[in-house]
Amino acid sequence: MMITGMVLLKILFCRYVLDSGTAAPLTLSMLEEMLSSPRTACRVRAFDLILNLAVHAHLLEPLIIDDNSAIEEEYSQELLLNSEDQLTTQGRRKLASSKKLGSTSAIDKFESWILNILYDILLLLVQIDEMEEAVWASALSCLLYFVCDRGNIWRNRLKGLDIRVVKSILVISRINSWAEVVHCKLVCILTNMLYQVPDESTKAVMSTANFLVDQLDLIGGIDFIFIEPIAALLTLADAPEAFYISVKLGVEGIGELLRRSLSTTLDRYPNSERLHTLLENITEKLDRIISSFTHLDTEFFQLKQITKSNKLKGNVEGSSTRNSVAMKAKLAWSILHSLLHSDRILYRQNGFIWLGDLLIAEISDSRNGSIWSNVRSLQNKIAYAGVHDSSDPSDIPLSIWLMCGLLKSKNNSIRWGFLVVLERLLMRCKFLLDESEMQQPSNSDVSPGNRDTRLEKAITVIDIMSSALSLVAQINETDRINILKMCDILFSQLCLKVPNSNLMPFGEGIQRPKVFTRTEEIRKTSNINFVSQQESCPWDQIMEETDSKSGYSVSSHFVCETASMAALLLRGQAIAPMQLVARVPAALFYWPLIQLAGAATDNIALGVAVGSKGRGNLPGATSDIRATLLLLLVGKCTADPTAFQEVGGEEFFRELLDDTDSRVAYYSSAFLLKRMMTEKPEKYQHMLQKLIYKAQQV
Repeated sequence: MMITGMVLLKILFCRYVLDSGTAAPLTLSMLEEMLSSPRTACRVRAFDLILNLAVHAHLLEPLIIDDNSAIEEEYSQELLLNSEDQLTTQGRRKLASSKKLGSTSAIDKFESWILNILYDILLLLVQIDEMEEAVWASALSCLLYFVCDRGNIWRNRLKGLDIRVVKSILVISRINSWAEVVHCKLVCILTNMLYQVPDESTKAVMSTANFLVDQLDLIGGIDFIFIEPIAALLTLADAPEAFYISVKLGVEGIGELLRRSLSTTLDRYPNSERLHTLLENITEKLDRIISSFTHLDTEFFQLKQITKSNKLKGNVEGSSTRNSVAMKAKLAWSILHSLLHSDRILYRQNGFIWLGDLLIAEISDSRNGSIWSNVRSLQNKIAYAGVHDSSDPSDIPLSIWLMCGLLKSKNNSIRWGFLVVLERLLMRCKFLLDESEMQQPSNSDVSPGNRDTRLEKAITVIDIMSSALSLVAQINETDRINILKMCDILFSQLCLKVPNSNLMPFGEGIQRPKVFTRTEEIRKTSNINFVSQQESCPWDQIMEETDSKSGYSVSSHFVCETASMAALLLRGQAIAPMQLVARVPAALFYWPLIQLAGAATDNIALGVAVGSKGRGNLPGATSDIRATLLLLLVGKCTADPTAFQEVGGEEFFRELLDDTDSRVAYYSSAFLLKRMMTEKPEKYQHMLQKLIYKAQQV
């Protein structure tokens, strides 16, 4: 490959020297063919070729024997783009070689020739809708090589570059979380390309710059520049988690609440009146969108009431076919089944909402017992329906059979519906269990009886979650997105965010048993009292040691970069009570840990190259999720010897020592060493002495 590349470079140079005019179409055609290849490596290689041509441009000029006299360097007065000043009037470029060889050197001509070709193929990437991160990373590196000098960007080198190229790179940088310095530099380039500046150098350059409306239209107009960032800012409004829960529960008027949160900030701008109008339009549309995903369409209301009244199979199939009520009930359940298994996402969404309301009604509308007993009963029925066929005679409601039936579908999107319905059900369970407490006045007294009640409520929700998620593990779900959603539900129920004033060292909160209800979070976050354990888990030292090795510091996380519970737990910004971890089957920790092994280290090298955070993944992505699963599993195995044997004992953790994710391997080795220190101190001392002896010999 290397020899072939060298030969190709020599051929291109020879063609350029013979006739640069005919060499350009030939080179451009070859590069376009490479970019049309389905192989990512081939498309990346196209920009490597251009970069190598530029790097070897010095071969076009004769060797100059330099005398010992000092060479005076002069610099032209060209406009540069600086990271601090978008428009500057000072330019720097060496002219020593051109002084000796003429007004324009061969290298300058060649770079100008190859730069035009580069701009053509960059535009081609936009036209073919290239989305591969590796290709754009290579293209950006190549572009910056030509237009940068000592960290600055030459404004005159950007002439001929289509502004849509910069927009596309910006989009890719957002999607893949490139480094902030790269993102800022791209915004700087984009901003300057929206203005036309006179050629002559002048201090009043900003006052004479002309805004190019046509350039703005090319990148999507005001939508791309203003409306999309404003929409992103909605997520930064007050109480983001409350906003998330409210949307999930379908609370009315979320857009209006967000508008009030953001309107004060907009008052600081001179065009605040216009911004307020724009924000009002956005929030109104947001309310409509939220309503469409959280509320059942009115055409299904009557049918939902029929399914509520005829919830058992006997009410539908046992009645006479001439019974109009039974026929309507059968039709309603058939429509619900069709919606749940539809190929259209809007239909499925209505089915998920409908089914979720029926399941919640099993808890809130039942008169057979208390809310507590209804939740326990629902848990048992879900566990039964998950392992039995719907033809079995039982008192299981049809809604539960339909929910468990979603997991039997071959369609990943329909199986995803099981998790969506479960998530909504768990949220409503929490609020139903907290309803009586919410009506009581807030007080700071935390008696042992109240604490036991809150713990019992949390355990109740964890138990129904564990029963449902165990069904996902039993069918051996293979879809990565569904497994990640399963982990998201697991962490959201097990973990609790810690207020900034109470941030703990890295991972310390996992071994401290603290339980809050959701309503209590609002009232009691200013007064956190941890319940002490009789014995602290030895594995908490694993994360304390990792803190110093990972480079994380608690002080740098007062502003959360992500809402992911996995990332927050690893950084000490969330806690996982051991009483709740103990209720979760070990399989729900080790099964997704193994299933996600292939996804944990995708494109780590690429991520590091472009400055992505989280070892090539976004914070809270697969790598963080697997690390969190392992730490929770270690905690469970430390407290419960049965769980340790269930996962395969020491052999299981030894296999993780060869994991491709170094963090997983490190946590496993630390756990095994600390376990040996505790249970086999003599063996540990012997092995340590042998290791020291071997190290001394080396």
